Amino acid sequence: MITSNTTSHEETWHFGDAIRFVRSWRKEADDSTDDAPKFVLGVIHGLGDHSGRFDGMARWFAARGVLVYCFDQVGHGRSPGPRMVIPSYVSMLRDIDEFLRQLREAHPDCQVGLFGQSMGGNLVLNHQFRDYSKTTFAVAGSPMLRAIHEPGALQMTMFRLLAKLIPNRTLDVPSDPKGLTRDPDAQQAFLDDPLVQRTISIRLGLALIESGAWLLNESQSLSTPTLITHGDADPVTCHQASIELANRVGNPIDLKIWPDGPHDLHHDIVQEEYFEYVYDWMIQHLDATT
Repeated sequence: MITSNTTSHEETWHFGDAIRFVRSWRKEADDSTDDAPKFVLGVIHGLGDHSGRFDGMARWFAARGVLVYCFDQVGHGRSPGPRMVIPSYVSMLRDIDEFLRQLREAHPDCQVGLFGQSMGGNLVLNHQFRDYSKTTFAVAGSPMLRAIHEPGALQMTMFRLLAKLIPNRTLDVPSDPKGLTRDPDAQQAFLDDPLVQRTISIRLGLALIESGAWLLNESQSLSTPTLITHGDADPVTCHQASIELANRVGNPIDLKIWPDGPHDLHHDIVQEEYFEYVYDWMIQHLDATT
């Protein structure tokens, strides 16, 4: 991958009264080329993940002139607060809105798009379907619309009760890296990463299930050009749910399914093909709205 001519920066931003850790990536200045950024890409990471695990993907895009930013969500990575505990699902959508506001303020001449992975895909889709600021485009990678192993009706009743009584209690989450990627080095990097979380709070778990169901059953029209990507061998989130949403909504959703693809296509052996496809799709939709 062409990533050597990129730089990364770390800083903290204020989201209202809260603090969020933010990483950014950009192409190094080169007098021989036009360094005007093509666009700004805001990345929303997945459950238990953090911004640092998007370094490879961010450098790939940055090398092609894209300004990339990713913040550690509440309870994740190097952002402060109890691990995997959220104030509410709405607070996470508001964080994305504030993230976008600051990106637009910092880069007023650039178009801004969103990329969300897994839980981040759920959040990006909900953000764009609901009454929040719209982006030039949105990409949802392996979005958490429906888990492969969904709780039954009785389990959901208990889950909702526990969410009222002990919302911040955390539960262990199985995390087999072989289901995330077929790349052995990426599997080991996941296991060795001290910032990766392997639990989920009851409130957060319930919120993801209910917000995914809302997208599949109740969400209405969408104005943002949106790409949903998914591997059909994903053992974490259901690729059939992505197909259902794309078929139900139709335009402006495009859908790309990777045969035998695992959960984290951006860490997988097909990552170069994956990045090329997503990048080309983004550029097409920039051209259409410029």
